[in-house]
Amino acid sequence: MRRILLLHNTPKARRYFQALAAHIHNLDIRVRGIGLRGGPALAPGEAAQIAGYTMARKHARGRIPNWRLRRLQAVHERVARWHYHSARAQILAQRPEAIGVWGGQSVDARAALRAAAALGVPAYTFECGLLPRTTTCDPRGVNADNALPRSPGFYARYDVPAELPRTLLPRAARRPQAAVALPRRYVFVPLQVRLDSQVLLYSPWIRDMRHLFAVLTEAWREAGLDDVALVFKRHPSCRADYADLERLAAAMPGVQFANGNPTQALIDNALGVATINSTVGIEALLLERPVLTLGRACYAIDGVAASAHSVGEVAAWLRGLAQGTLPAAHHRQAFLHYLANEYCIPGHHKSPGPAHYAALAQRLASHPADRGQSLWAQPPGAVHGLAAI
Repeated sequence: MRRILLLHNTPKARRYFQALAAHIHNLDIRVRGIGLRGGPALAPGEAAQIAGYTMARKHARGRIPNWRLRRLQAVHERVARWHYHSARAQILAQRPEAIGVWGGQSVDARAALRAAAALGVPAYTFECGLLPRTTTCDPRGVNADNALPRSPGFYARYDVPAELPRTLLPRAARRPQAAVALPRRYVFVPLQVRLDSQVLLYSPWIRDMRHLFAVLTEAWREAGLDDVALVFKRHPSCRADYADLERLAAAMPGVQFANGNPTQALIDNALGVATINSTVGIEALLLERPVLTLGRACYAIDGVAASAHSVGEVAAWLRGLAQGTLPAAHHRQAFLHYLANEYCIPGHHKSPGPAHYAALAQRLASHPADRGQSLWAQPPGAVHGLAAI
């Protein structure tokens, strides 16, 4: 029976992994925490890489003095080493065919993934699903690092229909606001969580939400769109205050914020959606709207969604959208059908059901590609040669 070690780092992940262990009977699922354990120093730079996203968040806050950042860097590198050796010891003790973690970007989850890679053990990363009411279980990673095929030719050949969701999951706002009247023709631009990995790790061009606002408004002016407005919306769960951007928008005819309007209504009535790499982009694909990405996104595929890397390219997309001359999204439906049929695990992780458990049993029973052979496939005694890793 294939053995899977699920390593949790939060109470939420522990409860979910324990539910999987209780309901999936064709696998030997073992649930353990990612703890702390002493051990030798890691290779130069490795602990810093493990702590990279956590430290990127602290730098992005912009209010932590440099002396404290240096101290936090040292602390997080030390913790990264302890998490690494704890996860490594768990893997050596349990001898799994694969491990699983939730999220993949926190110091503890990154340390566990790095330990598994060093030992040649495949790893699955769990996360909220790309389609509404689904869950991700990916053998390579999440966001732009996931295992979704990127070749337009793949989707040109994919011809398996699927029933797609048409109702999005509403997001409760931290600061509820009233809905506002919308222009007749507009492009919707959803802001993203300021310190999210999608922005800090997968946005090589757009620095932050203020930069996104500046780029979109500059491109909009360059495109000369008198009858197409820009409508922005603050992310419902983001703590950042964008009152300054809202004041700028109020002073620009044709630019506005609609923080209180439901996202589905904003997509439904838009000509198109421009985003860095938000899942709102996938929701727009579901609602058959043209999508422009400005960062690294798993759906930035020719024939699915457009990409831009400069103000001029954004302006060109806006003009094409306004004039109805954008290339047809020939592979949009195939991409969504592949998500529904093959990639997404049906059911939300907070309320898993029989279909969820069955799909995960099949996914975890498979052998992830390009992760190397399992350590346990090596000759007896080979494991001892890894003691210095």
